[in-house]
Amino acid sequence: MIPTTADFYDETGRRARWLGALHGNADPETLRSLDSGRRLLEAPDPTTFADAVLELLDVFAQQSLGQSHHPREGWPWSWPDSRSIDWIYLFDRGRAWVITGRIRGYAMPHVDHPPRRTTATGQSQSAPSQDQTERHDSTCPTH
Repeated sequence: MIPTTADFYDETGRRARWLGALHGNADPETLRSLDSGRRLLEAPDPTTFADAVLELLDVFAQQSLGQSHHPREGWPWSWPDSRSIDWIYLFDRGRAWVITGRIRGYAMPHVDHPPRRTTATGQSQSAPSQDQTERHDSTCPTH
């Protein structure tokens, strides 16, 4: 299987919060095979979704499915937002959503990401830029 990337958000718009990221087998089918992944995909509310994401971040690495990136560790990617991500999982409008494929036309939610990780030289990378627009193009509900 080709490794994929995923970002998790608790909603869209100005109040959205980045909950973490995965790099590895981050597709919905793999996540659904894990209890925490199934809980986040079927979450009835944003608290259940966020709790399941945090648990999934721990379980993902333990199951050798790839790397997990907690918000406390900072933004893990060299790019500024989730437009180049394979999978975006978010909770919005009362349900979990999956946004697929490296979409170009999707306007990312405005999110204050944690600072980027420190580089190998000890220098801190700058924080990513933000897009103020809100839209739900190319989305599908998970259930």
